[in-house]
Amino acid sequence: MVVNNKVDSLSYDVEAPPVVSAPPTPLQQQQQQRGDAPPVLGPVPVELHKVSVPERLTAVKALKQRLAEVFFPDDPLHQFKNQSFARRLVLALHYFFPIFHWGSSYSLRLLRSDVISGLTIASLAIPQASTSPSSSSALLAHQIQAT
Repeated sequence: MVVNNKVDSLSYDVEAPPVVSAPPTPLQQQQQQRGDAPPVLGPVPVELHKVSVPERLTAVKALKQRLAEVFFPDDPLHQFKNQSFARRLVLALHYFFPIFHWGSSYSLRLLRSDVISGLTIASLAIPQASTSPSSSSALLAHQIQAT
């Protein structure tokens, strides 16, 4: 319950919505009469799930939690725990410079594919950027037309 922007600790029982079955269509009625209709499934049992209000956080805890979620959404530093200094250094290089992780398996075939991809994107992006007028040239053209 929310009172004056404060949440009291409550728990709620959430019930799944009841299943409503539509009347059979004419095609389904014909299939039932012939005896080749698919089996009719019975009603789905209702499940109850207990939902509780999260615990109240202080401003400092809430800020710390939000900053941790923004900067480290998946806790990427968990792999550093209980590791030797040398292993932590290698993991840090892999984390901050991914080329150290996948560079050893990179091949000339992949380089060829990357070059073709880069040229394809450049062939689309460079002409598109050169044809769109910048705001300064549009302003200059407007001033010339006004005189």
